[in-house]
Amino acid sequence: MTASPIAIRPVTDVAELRAVEDLQLAVWGMPERDVVPFHHLLAASGAGGSVLGAFTPDGALIGFCYGFAGMRGGRTLFYSHMAAVLAEYRDHDVGFRLKQAQREAALAGGFEWMVWTYDPLQGGNAYLNLHKLGAEARRYHVNYYGAMQDDLNRGTESDRLEVDWWLRSPRVEALMRGAVPPTPRDGLLRIDVPADITELRRRDPHGAAVWREAARQQFLDAFSQGYVAVDVERVPDRSTYLLNRPAERSR
Repeated sequence: MTASPIAIRPVTDVAELRAVEDLQLAVWGMPERDVVPFHHLLAASGAGGSVLGAFTPDGALIGFCYGFAGMRGGRTLFYSHMAAVLAEYRDHDVGFRLKQAQREAALAGGFEWMVWTYDPLQGGNAYLNLHKLGAEARRYHVNYYGAMQDDLNRGTESDRLEVDWWLRSPRVEALMRGAVPPTPRDGLLRIDVPADITELRRRDPHGAAVWREAARQQFLDAFSQGYVAVDVERVPDRSTYLLNRPAERSR
């Protein structure tokens, strides 16, 4: 399966926005009360936000990303709240293409800064966000959403890294062109996370909780010292965050 026949386009039709509701249920296995409803998606997309869908040639929705306009510290930002791809279409760059399109939509709307959160133990998301997209993380939120009831997050604390995606930075622009700018290797701090935290939670919940606590403390300590997570490396048994201090990074 390849991503080439997949079309990425805005979702504004009510029937297709209903399909976005269904996709949330399919990907996260969440209670219906937690679904972002179609009328909210429609309203947000008409007020500076966007809903983008990934469609097969026969019109089936297999992925989406959704975000809205915001402001922080007197500066406008685009907050990317949700992004998901059906399991059978993952690892085929559909998620990457959705984020590319979201970046283009944000730039067209006058935004240069995008923010979102994700579970730091999800190594695949970390690799996409930091290595392939060029986002950075410098903020760690402990149990951000409290207890969650969806299949992916039930029974674990909802810690989140919050990333900054500087849409016009040289690194991001290079990555969007398909180039691979080097990550500085001097003075790096490394933080390991499991290769597949979802599977680990299924077979060893206690072990997964130990990973959570260890990663939490390492990130909190690193960020308090001014480190920023700038890249991720993957090997079969783990993913490794690479962090350095801004003064040590090449400009």
